[in-house]
Amino acid sequence: MKTKNIFKTLVLAAVLVSACSKNEIDNDFKGYTLPVVINVTRQGDDATTRATYTYDEDTKKGTLSFSTGDKLFVRAMSSPAGKFAGLLDYDSETGKFSGTIMTQNDYSGTAEALLAATSPSATLIPAGYDSYSYLTIEDEGTYGADLDYHIGKAFALTKATAVEQFSLESASSYSSGFALAPQNAIVSFTISGLTANTAVAVLFKDNYDISATPVDVTTDASGVATFAVGMYDYANFDWYSLTVDGNAIALPAAKYVEAGHIYNISRNAKVVIWNSSKVEGIDINENPGDNSFESEGITVAAFGDSSASFADSKMSFENSDSYFTFTSSVRKIKKIEINYTGDVYGYEEETPVGWSLGVGTFTWEGDPATSVTLSSFGFARIEGITSIVFTLE
Repeated sequence: MKTKNIFKTLVLAAVLVSACSKNEIDNDFKGYTLPVVINVTRQGDDATTRATYTYDEDTKKGTLSFSTGDKLFVRAMSSPAGKFAGLLDYDSETGKFSGTIMTQNDYSGTAEALLAATSPSATLIPAGYDSYSYLTIEDEGTYGADLDYHIGKAFALTKATAVEQFSLESASSYSSGFALAPQNAIVSFTISGLTANTAVAVLFKDNYDISATPVDVTTDASGVATFAVGMYDYANFDWYSLTVDGNAIALPAAKYVEAGHIYNISRNAKVVIWNSSKVEGIDINENPGDNSFESEGITVAAFGDSSASFADSKMSFENSDSYFTFTSSVRKIKKIEINYTGDVYGYEEETPVGWSLGVGTFTWEGDPATSVTLSSFGFARIEGITSIVFTLE
């Protein structure tokens, strides 16, 4: 899928320090206070014309900017003042972030001088972030405050919300300001073929996340569910799985994501497609333990007293005792299309009940069933299989 970088947000911050002759020690011994006010502009934008996130469906481009309720988390592990951290508020009228950072040690200089002599980090904390549990701030109000990310919680019902909440706009250096850039990718899903106006369980998870729980998403009047998630930069879809209403949904194979990109994925929950790369990975025969392959809730298995095998994109039947079954653990199967570019032997004059041979496609269609059998009348082959498409009830 071709993607486009949509973010490119640049923040230039000039730091102004509130007048005070000396830092004051916090009464709870959480550190020393250093008031700051931060002017913020966007590249090519006037500070008075900022708007919240907008997305253009035609150009696939968007703009991220600040809005009322946004905050900026600033911290450093070491500086002339020791550790420091602070959560600053955004004022939509003045266009500035302001607040207090807490320093580990007393410091008599300006905030600008402190930041210029340090390697601080800054992260945008979007308004409403606490409703999603993706970002949490530990020990807030102390110089040791830290920011935690919970990618398994990066789930929203709309693409725009996901971009706002899960892009993780951050900067890891300071040079007369912070240049924020997104650290995550956003994946937007459109899943059709579901029951209309119904809550369905959606689970998008890392394959090693044993604590992930489903989220209910309500379909529209056409039976379509839409939602979006955040993924770490350079995460691979192979490391994740998606189920919607009990249906395993295919994700792009061997695909890495890039920070600052949106990936739009559309799937039909009633259609499972084994593409050429998946078919090429099938290597089974009738021997117990080696006779089945499963993907996305569909299992193909080989049986027979003599060789029945599926390998090298070819299904082989050595005699009339050889056969294959296609079994679904999600929905009943309504149709199977085996698409091929090679030769077919053994079915030129007659095909098993329910199956038909066409040019480039060997098809089964009948009453919905959890298991469908493909048998032969003797020696048979289906060569050069490019894909298998399963239509479910």
